[in-house]
Amino acid sequence: MAAGLAPGCVRAHCQARSGSDSGGRRGPGFALHLGPLRKLIAAVLLVLSAAWPLAANGDARADLETGRNLFSNGQYADAAKVFGQLLGEPLDAHSADYKKRREINQAARPVYAASLVALGRGAEADKVILDHLRDDPFYEPPPGQFPEPVVQHFITVLSDHRDEIELLKKRILKEREDSVLIEQQQQLLEQKRIAELERLAAEETVVTSRSRLIALAPFGVGQFQNGSNGLGAFFATAESLGAVSSLVSLVTAEHFASLSCRDPAVSCPDVKSAFRTARYVNWASFSVTAALMVAGIIEAEVSLVPESKTTRSRPIRAPMKVVPAATVTQEGAAVGLTVSF
Repeated sequence: MAAGLAPGCVRAHCQARSGSDSGGRRGPGFALHLGPLRKLIAAVLLVLSAAWPLAANGDARADLETGRNLFSNGQYADAAKVFGQLLGEPLDAHSADYKKRREINQAARPVYAASLVALGRGAEADKVILDHLRDDPFYEPPPGQFPEPVVQHFITVLSDHRDEIELLKKRILKEREDSVLIEQQQQLLEQKRIAELERLAAEETVVTSRSRLIALAPFGVGQFQNGSNGLGAFFATAESLGAVSSLVSLVTAEHFASLSCRDPAVSCPDVKSAFRTARYVNWASFSVTAALMVAGIIEAEVSLVPESKTTRSRPIRAPMKVVPAATVTQEGAAVGLTVSF
């Protein structure tokens, strides 16, 4: 057969090569069709993998109901067979359907044990009961659901393994307490986070920039820019008084200088004395004013903070609420929206 197939394979290979060599059209054509085909196959596999746990759970639940019906009809052997196959399938704790499948197994074990007791297979029933109590140590047979021999088997297994079952109960209770404590801590952290967000939302930071060029201005401008309002008022007042005094004394001195001693109505000694006084006052006021301006500029430059941040509160607006409103009138009905801010 191999010798017979070889020429065909060689011919097919040669045909493929000749097709690809003649114009180079068939090879690229196959490549264009393989790309979408790969994507289609991948999509089908993805859908099947996602649907597989649902289908598996559906089959397991159907087996559970089948076993229950068989047990209710007294077909204990068939029920035990169904439950044995159902519970014989291993569970993967990391699978997506683990929780649902575990619930199905927990519902199946007591009925499976009851079926085994009815068949006289007590040792196997005790093993199933022990597995069930290890999985759910708080389980108790519901009153009236199983015959008394089945209940006695549960009581016997629980009595023989009481220490182990009690230890499992304590472990589960401890895990539940830890889970509740962790949840409470998470809620507390969430409340703190929300409170911090509300606090940040209720405050805004204002950045104030200051210029050294403005600090060079006299009359307390630099002090007012720095926030030193008292010191700014002092320099503004003192420098203003000094400037006014210097200006008034200058005008007065110029007035006396313009008078002539040839005028009989003018007393030259008195005019000269008044001129000298006005000139001294002008020099003094000008010097003091200049000294105050220099001192004010130096103080403003030294105390200048180029940038400062302050925090101030701001109101938080209530969220906008939109409520549908309907009104019935004699002419008909009106439907609208009520918006509140």
